[in-house]
Amino acid sequence: MKVVIVSLRNLILGGIVLLIVLVAGIFLLVKDPLNVSDSYRQQESSVPASAMPMVQPEGKEKPSLNLDVKVEGNTAEVSLLTQNFQFVSDNGEMDLQAVYGEGHAHLYLNGEPKGMIYQPEFLLKKLPKGEHELRVELNYSNHLPYKIEAVQKFVVE
Repeated sequence: MKVVIVSLRNLILGGIVLLIVLVAGIFLLVKDPLNVSDSYRQQESSVPASAMPMVQPEGKEKPSLNLDVKVEGNTAEVSLLTQNFQFVSDNGEMDLQAVYGEGHAHLYLNGEPKGMIYQPEFLLKKLPKGEHELRVELNYSNHLPYKIEAVQKFVVE
């Protein structure tokens, strides 16, 4: 039979190391349970140079955008009136090849982004009472802007 003698000093040092490892593990788990390192996480998605929008082709007119907002109760019915622009649906992947005159719209309500629009008519429901500002901008299918936007203020009573 083998007898192991552990000194009190080694036992205390081992306990301290175990405690430090345990506290560090709990801190990392609470701080970021899935991604231990924040330093490698991209802040914004990058767009490859090949995804740059094409210039306006000769013979094609620049798209235009106007808003028509009708308020009934706490719901606003919004129509995006466009010319030389066709809405295309999202296929789940970012299209790297932009097609001039096609895309979707980004919607902002009171300065906050609310989503992407893939059709020219939609409803904004459960709006709080008061004045609101609706801003819509046209974008290519790869999310790069046409730099065409429309802004309209409306009141919910």
